[in-house]
Order: sequence, then structure tokens, then C-alpha cells
Amino acid sequence: MVEARVGLGRRAWSAVMDPLRGKTSLSRVVWGYGVGGSLLYGALELLIDPAEAWQTRAYSVGGLLYSLYAIVATYRCAFNCSSRFWGRMAQLSAILSLLLLPLIAYLDYSGALSLALLGEQ
Repeated sequence: MVEARVGLGRRAWSAVMDPLRGKTSLSRVVWGYGVGGSLLYGALELLIDPAEAWQTRAYSVGGLLYSLYAIVATYRCAFNCSSRFWGRMAQLSAILSLLLLPLIAYLDYSGALSLALLGEQ
């Protein structure tokens, strides 16, 4: 029983750390961690009370950290695919995302992003 929990812990730790070490296929990083992970994290928003500012901020900070994780994993695993072209595109995408992340964070924290999406001025 204890060995099963240790094995499960190692697999979970490996699933988190392998993309950061560049040991995961690009398709798994993009579809599993990028798209799937973002959808799962987005579903957490359903549990947030918009009237509670600390919950909204914590959700935003968590989203920024997860985005950073996915960007770094994408960059590190970019050439774990059969096409050199798609590897370069993945790295370029990761670099552009990393450069735009502070701007998006600023717009989110200032409230400009939510007001723009609502069509308010």
C-alpha cells in the first residue's frame, strides 16, 4: 500500500517536472498541458465568487503561474517532435507568449481586460 502511494507520487512529480526538463513530447505539452490544463483551470472559475476580491486575485495569480509553467514547458519540449519547423514555431510562440504575459497580467489586474470584454468604456 505504501509502495503504491510512493509510486503514484513519483509519477505525479514526474508528470509535473518532465515537461520542464524537456522530456515530454511537444504534442503532449501543447494538447495536454496547454489546452487540457487550461480548460481544467478555467473550470475552477466556476467555483469563484466574483464578489470576493481575494478569490479573484488568487485565481488570476494561479492562472499566471500555470501559464508560465505551460510556456516554459512548451519552449523546453519544442524539438521533441518530428518536424524542425514545428519545433521552431513552438519556441517562437513560447517567446511571444512570455513577452506578452506581463501586459496581459497588467490589463487583468487593472480591470481593463474585463471592461473591454463587456463593451464598457
